Amino acid sequence: MNTDTISAYRVGDTDFTRKRKLPFWRVAVLILKGWKSSLQNRINKFFDDLDLLENIPTASAFCQAREKIKPEFFKVLNEKVVKFFYENYEKEGFVKKWKGRLLWAVDGSYINIPDTVQTRENYSVQSNQYDEKGVVQALASFLCDVLNDISVNSSIDDIKSEKSFIFNDHIRHYCKDAIVIYDRLYADYSVIASHTEAGIDFVIRCPVSKTFKNIKKFINSDNIDEIASLKVPKKQEKFIKQNGLPEEIIVRLVKVKLPNGELEVLITSLLEEEYKIEDFKWLYNRRWGIETYLDRLKNQLEVERFSSNKLIGIEQDFYGMVFLSTLESVLSKETEKEITEESRKKELKYEYKMNKSVGSVTFFADSYMKK
Repeated sequence: MNTDTISAYRVGDTDFTRKRKLPFWRVAVLILKGWKSSLQNRINKFFDDLDLLENIPTASAFCQAREKIKPEFFKVLNEKVVKFFYENYEKEGFVKKWKGRLLWAVDGSYINIPDTVQTRENYSVQSNQYDEKGVVQALASFLCDVLNDISVNSSIDDIKSEKSFIFNDHIRHYCKDAIVIYDRLYADYSVIASHTEAGIDFVIRCPVSKTFKNIKKFINSDNIDEIASLKVPKKQEKFIKQNGLPEEIIVRLVKVKLPNGELEVLITSLLEEEYKIEDFKWLYNRRWGIETYLDRLKNQLEVERFSSNKLIGIEQDFYGMVFLSTLESVLSKETEKEITEESRKKELKYEYKMNKSVGSVTFFADSYMKK
């Protein structure tokens, strides 16, 4: 691992400057290795794999060493894998698209955090009449490629407005090749205006009540497809002006009927005739991909099973697991394509699926960190 990377993501200027049993890359890999066994057993196995049994450090030494690595290091690793995937896998036919466009989605999920004095001060405590002490939770927000099952970006913070993650973090990762899909929590003028200004296409599910006047008229009309103008609400005028965003926006409104007969209204920037009404029903349903990603992250990869009670360790674990999930998806693309082709040849009703687990990529993490 080069010295520039170490300098950028170590906590202190003198961290990792001496030759020790736990250099930067070994500590990083140990964080990624998983924590289903005891910490000392995990360290022992790791050094055994490296044929360095005589140099095994203590669990205490590792805990001290990990506090010298910034959690952002694992975010950057994820960004590098995503960039590599789009730049190198496209020509191999491994990057799935729709009408030549990437399909991304944004959503948030509550994450249970270890309960300590420090976490109570920095995250949110959720309590009710049955549990006055409450539980400590964070809100994690994800920008996912729903066709390729990768996390383009993630962020974890205390519980706040979900749209704030867009402005503070996600928006710098958006690209014009992507259509970003949102649920109704994001049907907000500032979100729409920021996309319009940046030239980023979107599809947003709209609530049928408490919405824009023009959208209410559309809902009550017989129209199923309409171009409409939205004006900035008074309560958002200050924010819009401060950020140089448009005060009026032209959007397309589309009505879609769900299988249960429920009416769904979508707001979109896709004004062109090539995008048919039936496309939007299919398109919005692709948002389900982020739900399945979150389910895998929580239940299969156990992102809430933290190996540390300290803030820096919690964030290392979170961003490390997101990185591993992305690396896992990228490494499996060739196999997934082979499975799809095999299913088509056999004319199977249901396509074979890979059994994904974080254990399948920790081996690759070792060599990845050494570079």
